[in-house]
Amino acid sequence: MNIACDLPPAIAPKIVSVHVPKCAGTSFLRVLESIYGPRLWPNYGRVFVREQAQPGCVPADAMVIHGHFMVDAFDDLLPQRRLITWVRHPVERVVSNYYHFLRSPDMRDDCCRVMHEKRLGLIQFAELEWMRNEATRYLGGKPLDEFTAVGIAERFEDSLEMMAHALNWTEIPPAPRDNVNPVRLADQYELTDDVRGYLGYLNSADLAWYGEAVVALEDNLAELATRVA
Repeated sequence: MNIACDLPPAIAPKIVSVHVPKCAGTSFLRVLESIYGPRLWPNYGRVFVREQAQPGCVPADAMVIHGHFMVDAFDDLLPQRRLITWVRHPVERVVSNYYHFLRSPDMRDDCCRVMHEKRLGLIQFAELEWMRNEATRYLGGKPLDEFTAVGIAERFEDSLEMMAHALNWTEIPPAPRDNVNPVRLADQYELTDDVRGYLGYLNSADLAWYGEAVVALEDNLAELATRVA
């Protein structure tokens, strides 16, 4: 059963939700399904870059597009779109990506294929060009203020509260946690300080963007708290 939401009129800008790998996008997909139902268009493996977004590729009745694609993929088709995304601490993101490929190899993915063919360890995997600053690559270097809402994976429930307000949902949906590492028991992966520092260095652009997003979430929650009070 869908959660009720205040649906904008048909002419309202569509919501474009960029799923950065290993940043809670699978869990957020479940949330979007519960809210928008058939008006959600999951875009996985169809349109990834701007050149692939041809007229008519997006269903006319779609209100939300969600999936793995570059942030500007629909800029030409939907110049008035509203952007949303989720980010995760970049060290945790790259480590999660590594263990995900160990658990569930996808040889269609170049990084996964190289990782298994060359038997790369975590550090070697993290040094692959595509694994470095992957979030900011997906997000095209766009500044935070171009996004209607940015969720923080480590603060999923808080982020849902913020998004519910930003996107005019009438309820805050339950917070599923899908596609998580079943053997990771702590909030963070166990890494030495040297490894954690080096992975942070490899992802310095992501670290900066993530830090801004965390501050923005805090500001938005503080503003919501004052409205409730």
